[in-house]
Formats: sequence, C-alpha cells, structure tokens
Amino acid sequence: MQYEGRHIKRFARTGRLEDLEAPPSLSEVFHENTKLTPISARAYGVELGRVNASPLIKKLISGPYKVYSLGPEVPLDPVAPASPLEQVIARRRSVRRYSGEALRMEEVSRLLYFGYGITDAQQRFRAVASGGALYPLEIYVLPLCVDEMEAGVYHYNVEDHGLDLVRRGLDRERLEACVNFREIDLSGAALVLVVTAIFQRTTIKYQDRGYRLLLIEAGEVGQNLGLTATSLGLASCMVGGFLDDELSRLLEVDGQREAPLLPMVFGRAGSEAEASR
Repeated sequence: MQYEGRHIKRFARTGRLEDLEAPPSLSEVFHENTKLTPISARAYGVELGRVNASPLIKKLISGPYKVYSLGPEVPLDPVAPASPLEQVIARRRSVRRYSGEALRMEEVSRLLYFGYGITDAQQRFRAVASGGALYPLEIYVLPLCVDEMEAGVYHYNVEDHGLDLVRRGLDRERLEACVNFREIDLSGAALVLVVTAIFQRTTIKYQDRGYRLLLIEAGEVGQNLGLTATSLGLASCMVGGFLDDELSRLLEVDGQREAPLLPMVFGRAGSEAEASR
C-alpha cells in the first residue's frame, strides 16, 4: 500500500492503523463496479437474452475480425499443425459435457504446475510471463471427482508444489449458486479451479496500470491450463459469469484485496461433448 504524508501524520496522531488506508484507486473502483451480484446478474442475463434474440446483433458479432478490403494483400503460406505444441493448440476447445470419470492426482499436479508453477527453480520464474515477475495470482482447487482426494477447498502452494487445505467439504449447490454453470454439465465434471488476484502485489509497483497486467496474466494462466488439459486428453471450459462476493466467501478470501477472476471446469469429455471455441 502506498501512503501519502498526511496518512502517516494521521497515524502518528491517532495510532489507528485503519487511518492509513489509502483512498480507492481507479482500478479498485472499476473492479467493484463490474462485480456481479444476484440482482445485477439477473439484469445482465436479460440483456444477454436480448442480444441473443436479435438477428442484427448476431450478424454484427459473427465476424470478429477486421478486414482492410481496399488495400493490397500479402498472401501467407498455408499452415497445418506440425509440432506437438501446434497440434495441442489446434485441438483446444471449450467443452461443456463431461463423462463423470475421475481425474488422477498426477493430472491435477500437471495442470497446476504447467498452469502457474515454478518452472525455473534457480530464478523462481513461473510458467507464464508476469509484469515485474510479481506473480499476483493464486489458484484454488475444488475437487469434484479426483482419485485419492476428499472434497474440500484447497489452495495451490506454489512454493512447495502442493495443496493447502482451506476447508473440508464442498457444497455443490453453493458452488452452483456462485458460478453460472448454466450450459455446463457440472455433474459429470471432475475439477473446478479458480484463479484469484491479490491486486496489491502488482499495483504497489505499477499503480492502476498494474490492473491491466494482472488481467493479462490471468489470461495466460487460463490458456496454459486449457492447453495442458488438452495435452493430457482432458476437457476444460473457462467460465466468465459468477457472483464475485459469493464466490469469494466460498474460497474464504476477502473479495477486495484478493478476489476471484477466472473459474475453470475440467473433466473427461463425455460422448456428446459440446465444443464451441
């Protein structure tokens, strides 16, 4: 936390630590204003329904790319996946139907390590690029059907590459009330991971600009997790809709200094797996 001189003087006068709290930054205000609540989620759902029902809007968003039709075009060579990495990238899809089969602990371990683990033990670098190598993200593990792992809420301890138990037991109804799994067959899924951010790790150095950096990093972690799942023969799906404060309470984080950014579902694809993107 960065403090102005007046905050230090107030602390010296009152001895109260809470008086040191700096006013909310623009990034904090933005994050709070974009949280979903039970009421705003309903309004958001109505708006999404309007968009989905509009042929004009659906046509406008059906081609999400930019074309310079009047300028000269330089053709590129045709591409087919060649290396193992290219093949994994080409195969990755968001899958919403799962078989109900359990995951193995080894698979969970690989997901976490190649998603956000320390891949350079000497310099402590991780599996993604991070602004200033500050690594503001955390991962919480919610096993639904994992061999040799009891239900609960766990935290990925990146230092020891292990799992810290946050709370025993997982209320699936509460989880489904927090996260919009509407199109996802959670009953057949095996694992939910939730990426959170401790904002101050980045914003203390880069201020409001740091908020952009940690969102970029969350996207990198999500892509790593999706590609690792594909390489292991697993299916995955990112979820953008969730009630922020309710999910924070489920994870036992405060929702302000540390807050959820990205839930992801994993499992083995069902026989009628639905892939979209």
